[in-house]
Amino acid sequence: MKLPSRVLVLSMAATLLMGCEGDWTSGGGVDSWSDAYNWVNFSGVYRGVGGGVLVTDYSTTPGASSVTYSVSSELIKTANGDSAYSGVLMNHPIDKKSLTIRVGSGGFVLQDVEGSGTLTGNSGSDGAIDTGTGSWSIDLKVPVASGTKITADYTYTVSGAGGSGGAGPGTSGITIYSFSVQQQGQNISVVDNNGRTYEGNFGSIRSTGGSDQDNQSTPAVGDSVIGQFEVSGVSAAGFKVKMVGTLQGVVGSGGSGTGFFLAERKMFGTWIEDGGQTGDINGESSPLAISVTTTTP
Repeated sequence: MKLPSRVLVLSMAATLLMGCEGDWTSGGGVDSWSDAYNWVNFSGVYRGVGGGVLVTDYSTTPGASSVTYSVSSELIKTANGDSAYSGVLMNHPIDKKSLTIRVGSGGFVLQDVEGSGTLTGNSGSDGAIDTGTGSWSIDLKVPVASGTKITADYTYTVSGAGGSGGAGPGTSGITIYSFSVQQQGQNISVVDNNGRTYEGNFGSIRSTGGSDQDNQSTPAVGDSVIGQFEVSGVSAAGFKVKMVGTLQGVVGSGGSGTGFFLAERKMFGTWIEDGGQTGDINGESSPLAISVTTTTP
């Protein structure tokens, strides 16, 4: 049941650095933040899945052998009055036949029905998806009102040598084994084990049950919570770096009187060096306790 206003207070025993937003550089300054994003918190220490390297090359992914992940309502574009749109999904490669693109509420729905990469939709709309790269395009044939949200549901599978820890580093010069993540509203700061800071923000944080920064109701037990982020900074090796990806978790409960928690916390993304390597980010963190406080508007 949704109450008029709920605030999720998340706590964990860790000392983390606070950050601000940047674009290809560390530093800058953000003096304000929106508490609309504080209905959930992804702060914590994330380490390589299975105890291996956190930012790896693409030869293998430690601890994640053929694991399938679901993404729901990923915001992939905001309409600007045109009829045709394109972009790249946050995660890839995606599973064939899994993609559904929705335009607005009750509007166009396009799907990869045959798994051929061709998207078919209602009212004559069509499009294409490259499941390997996550690149997509749609043509709705008619203009769409500016501000209309275009979202995607899909699944993707991470493959590799599960638990081997044998992946090579996906960074130039200095290996990364852990990230300390601090979230304040929409702002996010990531500090690697070499002491370098990467700063940016969340594009959206939403749950499979419909909670997001605009609808801050408490997620139900079993809901997946997904935050899309982008941060940037300079690595210890001196490369300008951008990271894009998702922070995810599943809402759980220990039973009557024991409260709620965010479990199965994962960090997935892509490490992109300006003039250097591109790596694969696969991290995990311990569950985070959630206490719900009810307030009256």
